[in-house]
Amino acid sequence: MKRVIGLFVVIVVFCACKKNQPSTESLPLLKAAKCITLDDFDKLVTNKEKAEWLVKQGNLVCDSILYAREVDHEVAEADVKVPADAKNYVIDWVDFEKIIGTTIYEKYVGFVLNEQNDVVKIEMVPGYLEDGITYSVPLFRSIGLKYNFEDKSELAFVRAMVKDNLTIVIRFKNAEGKYVYYDFNENPE
Repeated sequence: MKRVIGLFVVIVVFCACKKNQPSTESLPLLKAAKCITLDDFDKLVTNKEKAEWLVKQGNLVCDSILYAREVDHEVAEADVKVPADAKNYVIDWVDFEKIIGTTIYEKYVGFVLNEQNDVVKIEMVPGYLEDGITYSVPLFRSIGLKYNFEDKSELAFVRAMVKDNLTIVIRFKNAEGKYVYYDFNENPE
């Protein structure tokens, strides 16, 4: 009789413990938030319209679509002429990320230049400047992902001639140690 009671107690305890265990059944997956394309953006004509659209809708565009546009900014090394007296403004990726924060299109990366048009400071500007040199934050995020930037990866900003236009180029070394160049393409994306 003691054995039966003992076995009964063990079964009751085992069953009680089992009820308090979390379920191992699959939880329903949450649907990912829907993102949009740039189809409407591409129909706009002026940069002012495009910049306004990006401020309102840019955070809804699929990252993969935004990041795919970085190729529009890449420049062949043969097309870049950096003057001998040009000064690099160099910043580590981790410090650059602190400057851009969580911004998407509300602000753009701009520059304070000296008399020789060398970068002396990076600053966030209120929006895309048609008559200035500004870069979108998603451009930098896409470059960082594409080239697997680490905290100590260095970005250099330097004045250069690109196809007979004076501009500020983004320059860094890829995994093979070769320079990669990007510039703005007169489009707010």
